[in-house]
Amino acid sequence: MATIRLTTCDNAVEANMIKNLLTNEGITCFLTNENFTSLMPNYTGMMGAGIQIMIDEKDAEKASGFLASRTGEAELTCPNCNSTNVTFGLGLNQFKKIFFILLSALTFTPLSNLKNTFYCRDCKTEFKR
Repeated sequence: MATIRLTTCDNAVEANMIKNLLTNEGITCFLTNENFTSLMPNYTGMMGAGIQIMIDEKDAEKASGFLASRTGEAELTCPNCNSTNVTFGLGLNQFKKIFFILLSALTFTPLSNLKNTFYCRDCKTEFKR
């Protein structure tokens, strides 16, 4: 079976709480990038950085449903056009953001203002949750 990413957390406390909740429900999971995120907090949110909760692909539906019910989150919709065709990533200015990420890597200067955002693929609107 394949392993997939369920969600990404900004800190170790939140990630371990979700991991323990999933383990109590009988869903096998593990954490990745825990040390990197703790040591380099300025890079959290850039290029998918953050503590990732990984699960087995067969448990994806059960885990995402359980996580949504625990956090009270409904399906994410665009505030502009109410579309559900929403993606989480670098957004519309991907090339500009990748340029700044490469520039920060070459100059050894962390840029913590480049965060992933939600964006609608239908109306091309970037927004935060």
